[in-house]
Amino acid sequence: MREHILLARQESAPVLEEAATLLARKHETEAKQQLLDAFRQHFIVPDEDLTTLTSSSESVNDHFFTVMGRVKQIHNDCEILLGYENQRLGLELMEQTTRNLDAGFKKLYTWVQREFKGLDLEDPHISASIRRALRVLSERPVLFQNCLRLFAETRQSTLSEAFHMALTDSSGSAFKAIEFSTHDPLRYIGDMLAWVHSATVSEREALEGLFISDADDLSKGLNAHKATSPWAANGAVVRSAENDADGHFDAQKALNDLVSRSLFSVCQTLQHRVQVAARHTDSPILTYKIYNLLSFYQAIFVKLVGTENNLTSTIEELESSVLTHFEDVMDEETTAANSEIVASANLASPPSLTTALQQFCDIVRVRGAQITAAEFERLFSVMLTTILNACAEAASSLTNMRRASIYRLNYLLTVQTTLNAIAAQVPAANAPLCKAESEIESLQSNLVEGLTTTFLDDSGVVELLQEIDSHHDPASRRQYLLEHLDSSAQKLDDFLSGGLMDAQESIKNLTDKNTAKHVISEAVERFCTEFDELRNLLDLYDEGTMDQDAEGEGLLLQDLYPRTSGEVRALLS
Repeated sequence: MREHILLARQESAPVLEEAATLLARKHETEAKQQLLDAFRQHFIVPDEDLTTLTSSSESVNDHFFTVMGRVKQIHNDCEILLGYENQRLGLELMEQTTRNLDAGFKKLYTWVQREFKGLDLEDPHISASIRRALRVLSERPVLFQNCLRLFAETRQSTLSEAFHMALTDSSGSAFKAIEFSTHDPLRYIGDMLAWVHSATVSEREALEGLFISDADDLSKGLNAHKATSPWAANGAVVRSAENDADGHFDAQKALNDLVSRSLFSVCQTLQHRVQVAARHTDSPILTYKIYNLLSFYQAIFVKLVGTENNLTSTIEELESSVLTHFEDVMDEETTAANSEIVASANLASPPSLTTALQQFCDIVRVRGAQITAAEFERLFSVMLTTILNACAEAASSLTNMRRASIYRLNYLLTVQTTLNAIAAQVPAANAPLCKAESEIESLQSNLVEGLTTTFLDDSGVVELLQEIDSHHDPASRRQYLLEHLDSSAQKLDDFLSGGLMDAQESIKNLTDKNTAKHVISEAVERFCTEFDELRNLLDLYDEGTMDQDAEGEGLLLQDLYPRTSGEVRALLS
């Protein structure tokens, strides 16, 4: 039995070894088959899917984006294969997937261009597919930017045609064409700006759906290209206007830039028509109302699309142009008016100044409380400084200083009245108002001083005071007073009988009667103060000369000069 067993073992051993070898090969082959199946399932794209991805005859739909996503994943996973010693498979697969992705992006780019040409921004379904396409296309920044450029050109043409229709064609519309209101420049420009504002709001709202809702995905796509293509990091694409300082996609900036480019032709048409309408406007008030209207819309557009924008730049240029035209119109008016300014016989404020002040008041009220100190100062300089200088020259031509002061007061009081009416609503008017009040106060002081001097001269008070000061010897001073006080008293009485009426007559041309009353009252008060001093000196002489010489025995100065301070004040009140 042992011998039989040994012989059996000897005969079966090679067969068993061969069977074991075959089993091992079988297991190895099965493992390789599983690996191959897994590899094919993960790394190999079926031909029908590749056709969907690359063929222009196949539509761009959800299946297209699914296939593209899988090919991109395969391309990324090829990096794993490159980690093995034999890199041939990884390189071949990466090259193949790169070609497939390029073909897919080209197909998507062509499809997006075609869709943009007939894009209806009101259709949410189309917008959704376009948004998805843009998210994917953002991984190719050059293609992405080209699509944006084409889209802007398409929208530019569409909006330009719509604006032209709004300007000229009212057929089939409930609204009249804007051109029908060209006879009224303010309404004409206002209607155009209103249309541009409405178009800007609509365009921005429509474009927000394309960019703002997917801004993070677009940024990731652009940055993914930058990460995988470091040689493009310094390229123009990454430094485009739609990317911030860190190279990240700025959706708001891209949106504002697209709106700006879409409205480029509209802005050109708007600028030309506004300039023509403003140039043919000769009324300074109307011109400034146009400027104020532009400033109003400029503030709106800045909030809407930012400052670095073609639309806001256009409005800013129009503001500057209209303001320059306003200043030119005012310069022509003031030059013509200045040549006619002369001091009239009644010293009244020049009619041209009154007209200029009324225009100034109307223009300032156009801006209201929004006007800044700098704007107010510029308006004051353009509209009033030249004509006020002409009034000052006319006053300088008067040889009579009192008449010159009255003339100055008359026109400055007119200026003060206008500024007072404005200051309640416009705080910026306080500075020139204070300056005018200071000049008025100075002129009033000059008038008061002149009237006081006239009172003192006509009444003989100043002469008496001067003579008293000139005689240093008490005896000679008293002797002079005894000899001349009687005539001085007569001169004082003559003055008191008509001095007040003469003063009123001398400043009768002062248009503000309250100011005239104040000037006379102040002059009378100063005169009475001087008279009180004279009366006190005479009383002191009477008290100090009780022992009089024979010539003046029993004679007091107050008997020769009997008027008291109370009487003088009563007669001059």
